Amino acid sequence: MQQAIFAVGDEPYSLWEEDIFVRAVDFLDGLDPEFFTYLLKAHQGASDEQRAAVGIRLALHHAVETMFSLLGALVQAPDCPYAWIARCSNIELREVVRRISEGDQTLLSKFKLPSMGWEPIAALVFQGFEPGSERQKLAVQGFSKLWKGLAGELLTEAVADEYNATKHGFRTRPGGFKIEIGPVTSPDMRPEDVPMTVLGESKYGAMFYRVEKFGGKGSRHLRSQRVAMNWSPTRDSLLLHLAQLSIQNTVTALKLANKFPAEQCRYQWPDDETDFAGPWRHSPGVTSITLPHTVDPSGVARDIPKADLLKLIRDALGGNVGP
Repeated sequence: MQQAIFAVGDEPYSLWEEDIFVRAVDFLDGLDPEFFTYLLKAHQGASDEQRAAVGIRLALHHAVETMFSLLGALVQAPDCPYAWIARCSNIELREVVRRISEGDQTLLSKFKLPSMGWEPIAALVFQGFEPGSERQKLAVQGFSKLWKGLAGELLTEAVADEYNATKHGFRTRPGGFKIEIGPVTSPDMRPEDVPMTVLGESKYGAMFYRVEKFGGKGSRHLRSQRVAMNWSPTRDSLLLHLAQLSIQNTVTALKLANKFPAEQCRYQWPDDETDFAGPWRHSPGVTSITLPHTVDPSGVARDIPKADLLKLIRDALGGNVGP
């Protein structure tokens, strides 16, 4: 019987297996980073552009989540990545990513990193890639900047809400939005007469509802907000490709950490060796807008206790609900 001790963030775990190494090898052998390349190719050139844009966007969200899960496992549990990923919730993953982005030195790692951040982690991932070469230096710089940018998106509330809404089929409107601004020089000017500057525009995107609590502590009052998102399928496609490369390279680093033969460890490199910034040049401008609340808390009755709400539900259904 073997034991591996690891942490997910600051939560410690003790893993027991008959053979941890065999489990790790089996897990890493079964991963398929090329799956995301398949998804990208399946949606590119599709006749239904709106649904293809949704498919690419969902694949990007999925790939980014997978990529950061593997990077987190590499940092905190390279000997049992399957256990780290299984125990790491979405909330915990975002917290680990936030701490790495902020350079939190207290984040536990099984490697003696010179500092905590995306560049030291990229150096760890690419330590076996053409050591000492200019390409290795470019890989560390390029991928670390990519991961920092994607981390910022992962930690953006609107992006997280969009992923949850879209993957469950709750996107209620296809397409993006257009937002313009212009000076009004006289009270009687019509909007069409105002010289406008476009701040954001895209034919691709999503609209969904964010439902949140309001009221005092323990309140069960809820209200919704409409959130609209703008997408650039070109940007999303380029980022999906780079995320797939990141997944492949992180899997390679995990394999090397688990003593895989060199011939089974393969690094991948983007077609344009230096253009990691390419995706960010395809921005639709303003990417999200949240419409104001339509419910004023001051006009809502006091907080209703849980027991009272359950009674109201049972009374409305003739008592035929629950114990």
